[in-house]
Amino acid sequence: MLGRADESELLDSLLRRAAEGRGGGVVLHGEPGIGKTALLSYAEERASGFQVLRAVGVEPEADLAYATLHQLLMPALDSVGELPGPQAQALNILFGRAHGGAPDPFLVGLASLSLLSLLAGERPVLCVVDDAHWADQPTLKTLAFVARRLDDEPVALMLAARADEGHGTDLPHLRRVPLMGLGREAATALLAERLGGRLGGRLGGRRLSDGEHRHLLAATGGNPLALLELAGKELPPEGAPEPPALTDELRRSFLSRVRARHAEALPLLQLVAADGSGSVETIEKAAAELCVDAGPLHRAELDELLTYDGPRLVFRHPLMRSAIYHSATAGRRAAIHRALASAFDAPADQHRRAWHRGQAATGHDEEAAGLLERSAEQAALRGGPAAAMAALSRAAELTPAGPHRGRRLWSAARAAVRGGFTAAAGDLLDRAEREPHLDEVDRISVVAMRAVVAEFIGSPEDAMDLIKPWIPHALRVDRRRFTPTVAMYGDLGTRTNRPGAWSDLAGWLDAGRPEHDLEDGPDDHADDPADDPENDHADDPEEAVLRLLRAACRVRAGDDPGPAVRDGAGLRALTDPITMTLAGAIARGLGDHALSRRLYQDAGRLARADGSLGALAWNLEYQAADELARGRLGLAEAHAEEGCAFAAEVGQPNTACRTRGLLALCAAIRGRPEAGELAAGVLAEAGERRLADATAYARRALGLVELVAGRHDEAVRHFAAVGGWDAGQPSDLAMGLVPDLVEALVRAGERERAAVAAARYARWTEHTGSPELGALAARCRALISEDGSAAYAESLRLHALSDAPLEQARTELLLGEQLRRDRRRSLAQQHLRGAAETFRRVGAVAWADRALGELRATGESARAPEAGALSTLTPQELRITLAVGEGLTNREIAAQLFLSPRTVDYHLRKVFQKAAITSRAELMRMVLAERPA
Repeated sequence: MLGRADESELLDSLLRRAAEGRGGGVVLHGEPGIGKTALLSYAEERASGFQVLRAVGVEPEADLAYATLHQLLMPALDSVGELPGPQAQALNILFGRAHGGAPDPFLVGLASLSLLSLLAGERPVLCVVDDAHWADQPTLKTLAFVARRLDDEPVALMLAARADEGHGTDLPHLRRVPLMGLGREAATALLAERLGGRLGGRLGGRRLSDGEHRHLLAATGGNPLALLELAGKELPPEGAPEPPALTDELRRSFLSRVRARHAEALPLLQLVAADGSGSVETIEKAAAELCVDAGPLHRAELDELLTYDGPRLVFRHPLMRSAIYHSATAGRRAAIHRALASAFDAPADQHRRAWHRGQAATGHDEEAAGLLERSAEQAALRGGPAAAMAALSRAAELTPAGPHRGRRLWSAARAAVRGGFTAAAGDLLDRAEREPHLDEVDRISVVAMRAVVAEFIGSPEDAMDLIKPWIPHALRVDRRRFTPTVAMYGDLGTRTNRPGAWSDLAGWLDAGRPEHDLEDGPDDHADDPADDPENDHADDPEEAVLRLLRAACRVRAGDDPGPAVRDGAGLRALTDPITMTLAGAIARGLGDHALSRRLYQDAGRLARADGSLGALAWNLEYQAADELARGRLGLAEAHAEEGCAFAAEVGQPNTACRTRGLLALCAAIRGRPEAGELAAGVLAEAGERRLADATAYARRALGLVELVAGRHDEAVRHFAAVGGWDAGQPSDLAMGLVPDLVEALVRAGERERAAVAAARYARWTEHTGSPELGALAARCRALISEDGSAAYAESLRLHALSDAPLEQARTELLLGEQLRRDRRRSLAQQHLRGAAETFRRVGAVAWADRALGELRATGESARAPEAGALSTLTPQELRITLAVGEGLTNREIAAQLFLSPRTVDYHLRKVFQKAAITSRAELMRMVLAERPA
């Protein structure tokens, strides 16, 4: 621990906090030999009273799903039976203790968290994972899941990883601590303590001079292991050319020691290094096939190199294992992998057998490729996208040129996208596109997958451009299979402020319809069999989405949508959360907010139940926007915060930016001071990423801040910056801001421009039949009228039919202001009181203040009404509170929100304190009384 005072104090602090019930963790990063393992050992020694769980990542298992998690949790598996049934079943299936379908990865994460929480009920828990860069990705994702939920658990999580090998271990919720080389004093003390300060060390060398100390420190960068290893050798004279890279020097040092002391055992050690399972039985089987003596495994002669970690045989230092493995020639390694493939003959080990078979193969080998492909299918079912990607990528390398290779590359890319390996997905798709034998369906699938990658991490505009040329072909060759792609094009058209996308879709959908759908002509919508709920396709979910798309195209062309938007039979049969979310977005564009909301919420519930975190992160943005439109700011923030966190988990930076835009908009409506800074940050990032929708969220947030503050010209500038409302074909994003723009223009004295905008908005909403949009259109007419009484009355009538209390309160505020100016004080006070109360209820503080100011101007003494208890809760507390209101238990809430029951209990105690209540029954009554409609 020489020179590690800061790091050791950090580890001590983590242990103290965990013992007090405030868990957390750390990732120690650094080059090989820098002292990571020593720090972990220090933490284990200091963890008095803790139960210590330990695992070590190994390279051959880096792509075997949950291999490291199995190591870590093995001592606790006897307690699995105390977990809730689905969680216990997940771990039992995962670790071969029960039969059943592959568990969902997020159910595995929740079960792991619950198991650790259960153990921590007896005494604090310390989880240590050494060489985490060789831990498999599913384990790392599970640990990341757990790490984010340790704030209220007596659990400490400590990982050590190399910075430049294996998998990335930048777990967002764990503090990353890079380990630097030792300074001169610490290095000198280390050499003095361990080697007597002598060059040659225990081999009887001479004492180092000061100059040699400086030279050794410079040559090693202060790496403790390198200091010890290179001090055991005669150094070249100071001033000589620098030695090879440190890693090479260390490996040569390790190998020279092995060859000097264990030369006869090197073939056996190479086999152990290639194995990865640590099973002595397996190693002995492979050794027999290779005619290698396995006897030293049962004698003490290899104890300085090998040790047992539970039942597994492991190298004492991973560098030793790496050096020994790479000391074998390519031909020798292939022979070793063939022997290991034969040794893994049990059904449960088929994935290991396939992996070794693939590593042993040279050239094209369809049999090995087939084994790897089947292994990948099983890995995908177990929630191991990294293992599936690696297996499929290797399978493609072994596949002869032909359609199978392209499909395997596409499948590998799909697994990469699922696992968040977007750069790898791009490379795999590049290779797939170069395959000359892809048929049209496979080629469209590759392009569609590339568009998904672009939507998540690149540019949505690029995603549109990618799929645009292929949609007519997709509708022709297999319109049901590619319905999500077609729907995504329309949604991207809205997101990117490209209204022309809907004109494109209208032409493609008419051209791609079957002949029996065109009996009355493509433009005869009144008798269109495709829109008849009684036709043969009425219950086909993909056809239902296509009918919805056709209706959306008609509305944007200024026509009646027909009955498709009211036909939910087929839509109720949808089972894919992404397609359901897209259908919800289309329905919202048609003005059917109730249908849209149901699809969004059903998609979110399905994604949670399936543990489809990628789909859930994306869906939560839509749910947050919907709740915000309804004035349910607490739920909007809860969805947006959760979506942003999940988007970061699954590698969707565009989704994260959009949800931050919604959080900025919520902050602006609430009147929070951070709204402007948050919106400005979103605006900058959205500009770099070309995210028109996130830009619109940020612009509206900035505009509302200015509008409520009375800076009307600035508000106009922000609202009008989302261009397109005055174009020949107006965009949905721009038109969504027109009611705000009209108000700002009127207050800024630009009535003529406001009148033009109001007229365009009225035409845009004419055929939707939405009371919410109709109410806003009527409000716009009222604002530009000399006497807006009738228009205000119409607006309030339509608001009463909708579910948008925030906008209704804004209309009442505007009407109250007008009535006050007309000296109709009594009626003005009635509307202003209603507006202030609604603003208070939804948490729109700045708007409530404005309404109260107007109320005082009428002569009424008005005080700010007290905020409801729900409005004081954090987003996490609100999510839990509403779940209690639905009658869920703590365990059910924990499973739904990917938390531990202990964390749910902690937040509920905070809710009870804020609301001054003492029972769940009181909480449920409070939810019923205060929850927005």
